[in-house]
Amino acid sequence: MLADGAVPRSTRPAAGGASPAAPPPAASPLDEAQYALVQEAARDYKAIKKVSRIALGSSVTTLAIGVLAAPFTVFWPSFAAAFITVGLLVIGIVEFMGYRKLLLADPSAARWLARNQLAFLGLITIYCGIQMLTFSTEDLKREAMSAEFRAQLSAMPEMAADVDRTIEKYGPIATYGFYSLVIVLSVFFQGGLALYYYTRHKLLDAFQLRPPWVRRLLVECSPESAR
Repeated sequence: MLADGAVPRSTRPAAGGASPAAPPPAASPLDEAQYALVQEAARDYKAIKKVSRIALGSSVTTLAIGVLAAPFTVFWPSFAAAFITVGLLVIGIVEFMGYRKLLLADPSAARWLARNQLAFLGLITIYCGIQMLTFSTEDLKREAMSAEFRAQLSAMPEMAADVDRTIEKYGPIATYGFYSLVIVLSVFFQGGLALYYYTRHKLLDAFQLRPPWVRRLLVECSPESAR
């Protein structure tokens, strides 16, 4: 029995006010073989998340362009403008869905994103084709010179004729050249990105060979996939 005011030995503070020693760490629930499995799968998942960041950047960029193009559809309505604006927004949304699929290590994510980029390439090609097929030198003349300016040029017929000849000569070259260049660049960028996505399916296939509990551990503990 303790005397009044006495403190049990086990509850007395350590000398000098130091905290009691921490308990020894608990033993790991994983053996070395299981720990190696987690490390190998983590390397695969890290590579998958690198691809997902590219998909996220592509999605944000495409959606931003679509949103910026929307006012042109409102103030200068046309079928081509509406077609490209809606198409950009759809492509951006689908790209974001592919980004989410990658974070979940969905085996279909790589092919999903590759097909989306090919659809993007098709959208750009169709738009450029429409612009080239509907090109008109007369329309270009009207857009290049207002009615008031042309009325002023009527007093100088030689100059007006020179302006018309210049537009007729260089207008088609500039128009067809510009849209052809856009198609070529799109084949390079969108086609290249589609190929990149498609070849990443090997990462997803390799990750799927990991034990289910390892895949679940990495995917569910990832901060990005939890958002």
